[in-house]
Amino acid sequence: MTYKQSNQTLQFTVQEALRWEPQLQGSQFGVIAENGIVTLTGITDSYFKKIEAEKATKNTAGVRAVIERIAVVLHDNHQLSDEEIAQKIIAIYHSSFTIPEEKIKITVENGWVTLEGNVHWNYQKNAAEEALQPLQGIRGISNLIRTQTSRDSTIKKEYIQKALHHSALLHDTPIEVDVNNRKVTLKGSVNTLYEKEEAERLAWNAKGVVSVDNSLVIGPLLLKSHDHECE
Repeated sequence: MTYKQSNQTLQFTVQEALRWEPQLQGSQFGVIAENGIVTLTGITDSYFKKIEAEKATKNTAGVRAVIERIAVVLHDNHQLSDEEIAQKIIAIYHSSFTIPEEKIKITVENGWVTLEGNVHWNYQKNAAEEALQPLQGIRGISNLIRTQTSRDSTIKKEYIQKALHHSALLHDTPIEVDVNNRKVTLKGSVNTLYEKEEAERLAWNAKGVVSVDNSLVIGPLLLKSHDHECE
């Protein structure tokens, strides 16, 4: 099988995945695939749709990396001032039980939101960003929040292994977990970029983690497809 044929197949698969998503109906995205690297282009009217397009692409077998060049162009009825966006963000954070609002600094400039500060858990950092994704009027988010843990925190390797095993997405995926001085290394293979990122997210959820080396390899499904088509 030539690279050209492989690229065309992956391009078509990603295009179909984007068409299948109900949230993306009516959106037009360009898809370029080259050796497992997919570039998304186009224009959408909300940041949420931009993120959904990226997620759908990452969840497609054979995708090893995503280059996202989708522009958010808001309709007039979705335009909000930076002050209005900031007020909505504060209200969202204030009503959340998982986001430590007092630890997060918010900056809004021309619809682009920047988050800064220090939190104890990585899930708090993720929650601070994910809570804003459906918010109309924003053009993008830069999550610069840092995770700080106490030096006496002890990472339980078995806790990370259990979390990966209990994940419906990663239950049958053989992933090796190494822990060294509060640094976690993940090794093995997964089928999609989305699975790779999910494994890293679960590793970050362990108390005391200061860094995650995600050395997971993507591609078993792609290799199987390659072997089949080349017969």
